Amino acid sequence: MSMKKCFAAACAVLLITAFCGCATRALVPVCILHTNDVHGHIAVERVEGWRKRLGGAAVLAGCVRGVREENRRAGIPTLLLDGGDIFVGTPEGSVSGGRAVTEVMNAVGYDAMAVGNHEFDMGIPTLEALAASARFPFLGANILNSATMRPPPFLTPYLVKECGALKTGIIGIITDSTPEIVMPGRTEKVVFTKPERALQSCMVDLAGQGARFIVVLSHCGLEEDRRIAASVKGIGVIVGSHDHTLLTTPVRVRRTGTLILQAGGSGLYLGKLDARVDPADGRVRRYRYTVIPLEVGRCSPDPAVGAIVKGWTARTVEQFDRAVGAARTDLPIGEDGESALGDVIADSMCAGTGAAIAFHNSYGIRNPILKGTITYRDIYKVMPFENTLYTMTLNGAQIRKILEASLAGQILHVAGVRVEYASRAPAGKRILAVTAAGKALDAAASYRVVTNSFLAQGGDGFTVFCEGREVRNSGVLDRDAMADYIRAHSPLSAEGFAPQRIVPR
Repeated sequence: MSMKKCFAAACAVLLITAFCGCATRALVPVCILHTNDVHGHIAVERVEGWRKRLGGAAVLAGCVRGVREENRRAGIPTLLLDGGDIFVGTPEGSVSGGRAVTEVMNAVGYDAMAVGNHEFDMGIPTLEALAASARFPFLGANILNSATMRPPPFLTPYLVKECGALKTGIIGIITDSTPEIVMPGRTEKVVFTKPERALQSCMVDLAGQGARFIVVLSHCGLEEDRRIAASVKGIGVIVGSHDHTLLTTPVRVRRTGTLILQAGGSGLYLGKLDARVDPADGRVRRYRYTVIPLEVGRCSPDPAVGAIVKGWTARTVEQFDRAVGAARTDLPIGEDGESALGDVIADSMCAGTGAAIAFHNSYGIRNPILKGTITYRDIYKVMPFENTLYTMTLNGAQIRKILEASLAGQILHVAGVRVEYASRAPAGKRILAVTAAGKALDAAASYRVVTNSFLAQGGDGFTVFCEGREVRNSGVLDRDAMADYIRAHSPLSAEGFAPQRIVPR
């Protein structure tokens, strides 16, 4: 036999040996279905850029039922999980205090969910009642009672599930920046510890219970999930949420092998991971991943879930489905800068209060306005938080600080000012020029400013608003000011609000 043939034969033996070595430890199949950041979108509705309407929770339930039945016939266990922020965002979700969504989730058969930051928007008593209404656990391993430093009784750190031959531990975590992004006072009596510390403690407990496959429900956002996955060994899968990222392909963290999933938001998608897990170390060795758009016609709608949604929607029709105006074009949210919708909102704030300058946070704009009739329901979905308009007096130097902070992170939508900035300059030195009412902003001069109650109290780190003088809560909801503005200026079009207020150079 030639040297070349000997080498080939040796390689073949090595390959066969390696393959047989893997085969001696059979991989265990598990299917993970997941949603995140649903924000109350359980009804049929129009979606920007979609030809078909969103089918809502009834279509979700139909798709889940089909996958479960297929897996049942194949002997594959199925988990259905959610990453949090389940209800604030639509009339059905908010008016019910979240009950509409937990009733749907009970009917669909969720196994667990992580608590999101918006679960705190209506206060802890509402969250506690919501958890009591669910037939599945609300998970929050790093949420502790500030007095006892133990988990509050309505939350649990983790859950153990028997997935066939694979004992699975499911842990819930949330970003420890939650107090900064929730209205002040809504998270009192609880503290949020570092997610990694809580994870490591839970994983020790789960190892003692024989759980090898660890699934983390994370309401921390993709970049934080990457960091956690790289620093905490032993996590099989992170089901992510918080920043509404649509991952059509899972992120595999090379250092630990952890898979990170996230399925967009607003009830638009169902993620489906068909995994083959090594029972010795809980790592996903093989997988197939699909993101299912939950459009009308995707799956046969579940009639029982459809009836739940219809019942809750019927309670909101009279208040929310009245016409307010019309739009000749779509008014999109925009991603990284000024948008037509943001300009409409800022203008409506000035019109509603008589202030000269307005600021509105981009993360507070949750839905676009689509072409056609605009109802109060549409406006509610744009601004579902119970923010009222605050007026105050700020000087030009303070306004400049706010604008610099905006350009360094979350862009604030404005009215009454025009900002030219250098996008590549270091943070804090980006502003080139600011004008107010056509004149250069005077650092010493006073200006009457309007913002929403969240920013007025220093939300998202904009603490300069807390320095304002002559502060007054108008009591007017931001969405009501917008509704009044639309009535007065309808029909609206994006062309009428071409970006010209926040101008990069």
